[in-house]
Amino acid sequence: MPFVPVPNTAAVEIRMIQDGQQVENTLYFRLGSALTPTNLTQLCQDLEGWWASLYSAQAATSVELVEITATDLTSETGPVGSFNPSETQLGALTSPALPNNVTIAVSFRTALRGRSFRGRNYFVGLTESQVTENTLSDPSAAAILGVYQALRPVVGTFTDDWIWVVVSRFSGVDGDGVPIPRETGIATPITNAVIVDKTIDSSRRRLPGRGR
Repeated sequence: MPFVPVPNTAAVEIRMIQDGQQVENTLYFRLGSALTPTNLTQLCQDLEGWWASLYSAQAATSVELVEITATDLTSETGPVGSFNPSETQLGALTSPALPNNVTIAVSFRTALRGRSFRGRNYFVGLTESQVTENTLSDPSAAAILGVYQALRPVVGTFTDDWIWVVVSRFSGVDGDGVPIPRETGIATPITNAVIVDKTIDSSRRRLPGRGR
């Protein structure tokens, strides 16, 4: 696939370890000016603070944050920023962790409709206290949504004027089902985060030995 640039937009990888397995969440942010190693590193540091204060509060103690990286999508040779916590950052929930693959999908919504304008994360580190049989509890769903709502610009999570966005690099598929790359990717501001239903999901690649 050809490289599709997305101007002034960073792809952020939040890398964690859960029960010995490497797992991650990916988020995207846009800035109103050129990206530099300095502002990309600051973005990573801000997100480390978000993870430590909010995300970790809803994750099992078996989850450890190991690194956050931010890559400029403006060009194939754009700068990269990264941040490694100086101290061990673990999830805070002491209830027994559910298997690595057990997760809940958090959907990211914009003001536009269509698959190009929605994103999602699969939350890492659910515990027995958060789930009854196959359903995430109402309080846990609200708390996890609160974690992501804090990324919206109005909350002021970031040092710079980063905007949380959904990125679309493709405009559908051709007759053979092959994605059609855009000439320039689209970054659309996220207006809301929702959990469409509270039935738990499965991410099999997060099971020990399945992924990296």
